[in-house]
Amino acid sequence: MVAIYRRGFLPLSETFIADHIRSLRRYRPFVMADDIVGGHYRDGQQLHLLHEPGAGKWKRISSRLTGHYDHLDGQLSSRSAGLIHAHFLQDGAGILPLALRRRMPLVVTAHGYDATVTAREHARRTEGLWYLMLKPVLMRYVDGIICVSNWIRQCLLEAGYPEGKLRVIRLGIDPAALPQVDSPSLRRGALFVGRLVEKKGVNFLLDAWAKLPPRLREEPLTIIGDGPMKPALMDQARKLGIQPVFAGPQPREAVFAAMARHRIFAMPSIRAANGDSEGLPIVLMEAQALGMAVVAFDDGPMREAIRPGQSGLLAERRDTGSYAAHLERLLLSADLCESFGRAGREWVNNSFHIRSNMAELEDYYDEIIGRRERRH
Repeated sequence: MVAIYRRGFLPLSETFIADHIRSLRRYRPFVMADDIVGGHYRDGQQLHLLHEPGAGKWKRISSRLTGHYDHLDGQLSSRSAGLIHAHFLQDGAGILPLALRRRMPLVVTAHGYDATVTAREHARRTEGLWYLMLKPVLMRYVDGIICVSNWIRQCLLEAGYPEGKLRVIRLGIDPAALPQVDSPSLRRGALFVGRLVEKKGVNFLLDAWAKLPPRLREEPLTIIGDGPMKPALMDQARKLGIQPVFAGPQPREAVFAAMARHRIFAMPSIRAANGDSEGLPIVLMEAQALGMAVVAFDDGPMREAIRPGQSGLLAERRDTGSYAAHLERLLLSADLCESFGRAGREWVNNSFHIRSNMAELEDYYDEIIGRRERRH
């Protein structure tokens, strides 16, 4: 059994954690959380809250400091969890006292912002401050840190993490679970899916779209997602004289339906001023699996996420002219998009299939547990 920890379980955007839990084959999941924040994934899986109902602030602080959770200890003991797997570095620091007290192996997955933002950005939040305080202990005690891409691994090396504790194991999807889609010749326009925040680069996408020839600007541009930049982006679109559809947040099924209608998946992500960067976007795997041609900036992990020149095109970083040229090329060529779509589906099936990637993860669990047992 593996105890899986996420502080808040589970935001709609974190389907990759739900997929992790659902796809385990040799290890049974024991899911732990501080609070329920979404609850969109249950699948009959019992969620074990660290804090008893009605636990006050000081009780929570005491448990966090000591790693002692009264009602959880017996449940963990009776189920013989082999190790703890925390998602995000902040959650690794949060569950570290429990792992130390129970002398359990600890594995943490670094997904993106947690490995890339500056210390100043971490310090803006309570969980970030806790992480900064415990980072030296976490680096010493943690048995392994799973990096979702080579880009994240490099970021952690630069942050001082020991190379021997870093292992790249990519996230994955099940392409067979996605809906069937139309030929690219029947699809139009471009689609963006994601939070409307700086690192997603939607402002660059809008500028690039405004540079297209007038007849191509009439193609549909749909933006799915919400976030603090939405009012500014809507104002930017109005000033540029373009009319993208801001569709707001949508459930996964609606996102897939939108992917099936659009020809191009626009991923104009950048590294934000606070360091925030993509790790390896699941949505990019889904888009390619659904036969979409991708246009992205050559930034962060994008060269790992697509096959440049075969499943998508990479524009120079923050260069909206280069980005617009790639959009124009694909909007004018259904045949090229169809070729990219075939290559993208093959790429995802070979490199990001959740079955093979989860088998690699469970092998890593075996390795961590075996290493601990040999030391003791």
